[in-house]
Amino acid sequence: MKKIIYSLVIVSSVAFIAGCNKFLDQKPLSQVSVNQFYKSKYDVDAAVAGMYAAFQQQMIGDAQYKERVLYWGDYRSDNFERFLSYTNNNTTEVTLNGITTDDEFADWSGLYTVIGRANSNIKYVAGAAVTDNTVTTAVINKALSESYAMRAMCYFYIVRVWGDAPVWTEPYENVTQDAEKARTAADKVITENIIPDLTKAYDLTVKAQTTVVWSINEGAICAMMADVYMWKKDYANAIVWMNNLFKAKSPTGSVYTGTTGAFLQPGATWKTIFTAPPTSIESIWNIHWDYTKNACACMITSFTANNKPIVVDPDLYAKWILPQTNVATATGDIRPKQTLDAYTVTDPAKNLRDRFIKWYPSPVNPTAVPTATELASYYGQTFPVYMSMYRLADIYLLYAEALNATNDLAGALKYLNFVHVRAGLPAYAPTNPLVANQTAMLEAILQERQWELIGEGKRWFDLVRTNHVFSVMDPLLRKRQIAAGTAPADATGFADQRKILWPLTRGVLNANKKLVQNPGY
Repeated sequence: MKKIIYSLVIVSSVAFIAGCNKFLDQKPLSQVSVNQFYKSKYDVDAAVAGMYAAFQQQMIGDAQYKERVLYWGDYRSDNFERFLSYTNNNTTEVTLNGITTDDEFADWSGLYTVIGRANSNIKYVAGAAVTDNTVTTAVINKALSESYAMRAMCYFYIVRVWGDAPVWTEPYENVTQDAEKARTAADKVITENIIPDLTKAYDLTVKAQTTVVWSINEGAICAMMADVYMWKKDYANAIVWMNNLFKAKSPTGSVYTGTTGAFLQPGATWKTIFTAPPTSIESIWNIHWDYTKNACACMITSFTANNKPIVVDPDLYAKWILPQTNVATATGDIRPKQTLDAYTVTDPAKNLRDRFIKWYPSPVNPTAVPTATELASYYGQTFPVYMSMYRLADIYLLYAEALNATNDLAGALKYLNFVHVRAGLPAYAPTNPLVANQTAMLEAILQERQWELIGEGKRWFDLVRTNHVFSVMDPLLRKRQIAAGTAPADATGFADQRKILWPLTRGVLNANKKLVQNPGY
């Protein structure tokens, strides 16, 4: 269990790119014990950076095809499917909902490492003021705010993916400490740990400041809190926190405000959200992976020519992506052609569902035969990844969902249309059957979230939060199982809904004898 909870060493040197507070994950240049650390502002900054680095590594990956943010939040959904001719055990298990206790992505240890670093920061950063007078109250509050919020974010991932969880709020510092804990009920973790941590983080952060998109900031804390309350189906409090977010400032210095679609990134520069988030008025919080410092992010959904084990789901491709490649069927939606490269093939019967280009610079209007300039500038290049944790379109659509749940259909339609129209589509009229009642409105909002947020780790959690897992995934899983060779009569679909949660790995269970496996595994 010790390796799951916390490492007794502190990352004391973390690389930065000149002029930008991008937290990058490198091997420590030196390691020191806790009692020799937290002596200066440099130590405080390095400790906070080490916390971000561990989280970044968990989310985007410590090797090729390890992007847990998408395994946990997207790859189990109807957004993606395994590539049948180039698959592996992990992608087969996840896309067929056959996850086993040996699946490496069922291991929560990395998130507890981040929690351990946050715990250490919360306990010790204030002490650095004793030996360094540049460790001011402002420095301490900022470090504490980010650490409380990061701890909350990690626990929020844990309860959404695995359910009940052991709770650690102190660093593990002595081998005489009990290294085993039983799981606490997920609802209790949310109400007694996650929400209080985010409340502390919000109280400590300086309000109405131009933010750094790579750091957890005022807007990010509000977004997390709104997300947590949406998960709880506490729509009134979710609305409160989204309104708090609208008072915060974006990385560009403008207040989010949240009253019109003008506070979203304009459709003509939609790709800026992903390729240059500090310059986007829509950005809230991103994590950064720079291939020049950390080597290739090498996500499965990457902009490379090699075949990959995950591809965009064929039904989604046929319904949403493919029509945009044909003038006769195109609806004007700007997103498909900047999300998936379905254009650099001359054979119309073939598609490149594994060429996911959302995170990479690409032509606004790509064509089947790219120009020499496009080939040189975009295709086959290596780029950093700026993974969006929260952005304003995400919040607008959550706001629409919350308003719809509280019987404000007009308000829900307003915020749904902000995102829909920005994408280049005509606004829904109130009389449109697709948005004419609460049930239809929710389906329209979830559809918009699927299209807008594909590849951002949101879809699976949307299905779980809104009780749509069975209705969406059961027929799709039956279809996938039959395609994989299962007899139609034996295709089980999503029959065991206990398996919405992931299992705990054998290693986690063996390290902590007080843990109990999730039912169904």
